[in-house]
Amino acid sequence: MDQFRRLAYVSLRGQAVKERVVSTLETAGWTSIDQPTGYHVLCSMADVIEGEQTWRRPALIVIDAFARGCAGTTIALGLRDLGIAIPIVLVTAPGQPVPITSTDPMLHVVDSAAAPQAVAGIVGAAASHISQEERCNQTRISRTSSHAA
Repeated sequence: MDQFRRLAYVSLRGQAVKERVVSTLETAGWTSIDQPTGYHVLCSMADVIEGEQTWRRPALIVIDAFARGCAGTTIALGLRDLGIAIPIVLVTAPGQPVPITSTDPMLHVVDSAAAPQAVAGIVGAAASHISQEERCNQTRISRTSSHAA
């Protein structure tokens, strides 16, 4: 069976937090693309925003909630306004206020210390979802194969 790696865009200023988040993703078999700013995240996702199918569609975005240029909060709200449902972890620095209150289950606002755990939870849920899909696909293949015999 062909393996694929899920893609996450990561744009965090804090080096230690970024390293822990990337390590969490890599340990789970994900590919992370480090982007220096939110603006770069948006540029990387231009085809997704335009509605094109592309390998660059992230399964997760981990980004600073407050950043110069294009803040994570702006990106999160903009993607939701466009109807693009991608899990997003907005990371705040210690002492920063919570920038968004939302009932969106795919939007997580966390302090930088909790970012790796939030990412691990999302990655774990995605792995469980993929495992269920693989079991369903194997069952379909088995049934199809037995009918063909």
